[in-house]
Amino acid sequence: MAQPKVRKFAGDLRFWEHGSEGVRVPVIPEPADKFGNQPLEQSSLTFSYEAGDSVEIKSKRRDARYQQIIHKDSNPGVTNVSITALEVPPAFLARMLYGTLVNTTVAAGSANAVSVTVSSVDTPVKLPHNFIEATPAPVFKKGTVDLVKGTDYDLEPRHGLLIPKKGGALQAGDVVAADYSFDAYLETAISGGTTPSKSFQVLGDMQDRISGDEGLLTIPNVDLTVDGDVDWFSDEPIQVTLTGPVIFQAGETDLYTFKIAAQSAG
Repeated sequence: MAQPKVRKFAGDLRFWEHGSEGVRVPVIPEPADKFGNQPLEQSSLTFSYEAGDSVEIKSKRRDARYQQIIHKDSNPGVTNVSITALEVPPAFLARMLYGTLVNTTVAAGSANAVSVTVSSVDTPVKLPHNFIEATPAPVFKKGTVDLVKGTDYDLEPRHGLLIPKKGGALQAGDVVAADYSFDAYLETAISGGTTPSKSFQVLGDMQDRISGDEGLLTIPNVDLTVDGDVDWFSDEPIQVTLTGPVIFQAGETDLYTFKIAAQSAG
């Protein structure tokens, strides 16, 4: 007698962000991973389906068949995916800000006579670079006059912030010429309020923990956005629920597939 097929799935979900010109960017790049993309720590994966509108053709006969349905068809519905992430890589952090993510690798170098404008003496001025080096000492000039650190300004080197000092030489509207060196760094920049959702490819390396069956879940294209508000200052580690519709990807024949393969007995 066949045993009941009880299921208990676990899986490694890996995400690739759809970029321009068909480029797919790993959400958690990891050269040591077999896919070059570390799996996401997550606690749930849910599929749901919203049926499409119905199209009905009704009889217009004068007899009792008037308004009776003689043909009915349904338009295709929408399949949605919901994933609760226990970690928040930058691509998902951008979703929390409903913004666009740009990663930039900056090599060490120097800036010569870079101009920045003081908008207000009460707010810091962002320099074009981060990780400003202490040696050689940065030089800031207002016209031909050298500004004095501690008197006219302070410097926050990690974020590259020039901070005007009250009572110093800097005034709103002043243009400052800066000479400095900076260390190499990787910058992750999120421009908020631009794109509420982003398209991802999802690959699930799945296993039935009861039977040992190995499966592969492939979702070529799902448009994900953050579902609900996220408390950035939560006392608990942030969990983000991402949800959105599965959409057809060019070159694919299915919205998504789940395949289980087992070797045939000798």
